Amino acid sequence: MTMQSEHKRLQPVLNLARELDIASNSDPAAIFEAGSGGFQVWCTPHDHPKGWEDIVMNSGAFAKPCEYVGSVNWKWDDEVIVALEIETSAYALADQKPDEYCNLTAIPRDFHRRTIFNRDADIEWLKEKVTWLFAKAGVPLPPFEYEQAALSEIGPYILTHYTSDSDEYVVIVSPELDPEEFCKPGYEVARTLPIWKAGDFPADVILRPDHEYQEVNDEPDEGPLVEQYENLRHEVK
Repeated sequence: MTMQSEHKRLQPVLNLARELDIASNSDPAAIFEAGSGGFQVWCTPHDHPKGWEDIVMNSGAFAKPCEYVGSVNWKWDDEVIVALEIETSAYALADQKPDEYCNLTAIPRDFHRRTIFNRDADIEWLKEKVTWLFAKAGVPLPPFEYEQAALSEIGPYILTHYTSDSDEYVVIVSPELDPEEFCKPGYEVARTLPIWKAGDFPADVILRPDHEYQEVNDEPDEGPLVEQYENLRHEVK
């Protein structure tokens, strides 16, 4: 293979991206902006990542209201394209939700605002759009490569306490996920608490009390998980 043949191999993708150009095409699928070695992807009020529901979008010089989400670039190894390097930058979230998001690349530990770079929801949405574009162009999809945002910068997590008539458990639910997804049959969500310093704890898994050290006469509301929950609640205030 040569660089010329590699460019030719992926040219149908760029051709389709130019056809579905955000600046000139009003079709709902037209959310791309092609370059020479990759392309950019924009979202619209009707097609956007999770978390963008309240974002106001304007058309400006484009064919329809939109906001920038991320970019896709060819990754080369000598003369072969081996992967797609993707990254997202949710500038609209920082502009319109400054109390929740910031555009800092390194967020201080006690700075309770989320990063706008490579958010999980944005990355997943971008991957879906790129996968669709390659399939539509009839070109095999190279693997994705990207740098995940640090867990401590994605927050807040939701510490969720679930109870039944005879048992309890907690789950540290990742941002953008619904605590109800982790509610087992026969249980209900008793309480939730947003937390930020959760990067060192297991997320999205059931955490149970250690019954071996639990007193036989303990009531469910006085179990060790409830005590831990209360202690943590007071710490983060």
